Amino acid sequence: MPAMAKSDCRKGQEPGRVTSRKTVSNGRSATGASTGDDVSGRDAPASLGERPSGGSSAAPPLDKSAFVPELFDRIAAHYDLMNILMTAGFWWIWQRGFRRLAGIPRGARVLDIGCGTAELSLLLAHLVGERGQVTGVDLSPGMLAVGRRKVARSPLGGRITLGPGDALRLPFPDRSFDAAASAFVMRNVADLDRALREAARVVRPGGRVAILELSHPPASLVRRPFLFYFRRVLPLLGTWAARAGLPVAPYAWLPRSLETFPGAPELARRMEAAGLADVRFRRMTIGVVCLHLGRVPEAPSARG
Repeated sequence: MPAMAKSDCRKGQEPGRVTSRKTVSNGRSATGASTGDDVSGRDAPASLGERPSGGSSAAPPLDKSAFVPELFDRIAAHYDLMNILMTAGFWWIWQRGFRRLAGIPRGARVLDIGCGTAELSLLLAHLVGERGQVTGVDLSPGMLAVGRRKVARSPLGGRITLGPGDALRLPFPDRSFDAAASAFVMRNVADLDRALREAARVVRPGGRVAILELSHPPASLVRRPFLFYFRRVLPLLGTWAARAGLPVAPYAWLPRSLETFPGAPELARRMEAAGLADVRFRRMTIGVVCLHLGRVPEAPSARG
């Protein structure tokens, strides 16, 4: 996969606005400048596409609320290594994109939903500065244990607090944070719409919700090698992982978790339905990953 297109992180460039109306950009930004990625909201496939001829039917649905925490507990000790392997190192590029585009202000109180091993929490702690505070929550005790060790070793650790928490029932009052963020979490929740509503609920009016997640590349020339990687290469990585004594489950779960996850325009519409305004998204690495941004609307002013 190529590196993030320069147009995705151009200094001062705002992500493309998403509306419920279909638009076609022909590869151009809202300003009319040619871009490497589509940010107009053009519909991507609803799923990863047709299975190869002769392939088995889609796997039956499973109970994510029970399966996902157990899975991540099992892989916690090797999660960061496998994350680098499965993304071919692109996670670092996506982190750079998040840092430049997320718009997290200094001094902010930020919630990291599904913080895992605290990779995003540490990035957020850098963004909010000395006066800011990052709170991370996760359902997996194993992931939290790894995250706490990393936070304890970091010079930014004093800005970060990690603890147990469910994205579907966040343990915080309304309007507790200036912003909420998640990275590669929303595919794994049992109820996406409820998780989006919870993220919006705990952010103050005017605050921001940022979601970094795998997506469906809109261009068939990209989607085909992407599908090949997911369906052919990842199983080979699983075989290698088994021989190396690493857990195999994530190599099977990753493609399955994306099969029914919405494309970028549909996720933007569902963020709007959850109560967020000014929802925008920016494709990274030719649409393999997307950063969605939304704002919690200001409360209507009272009239005398």
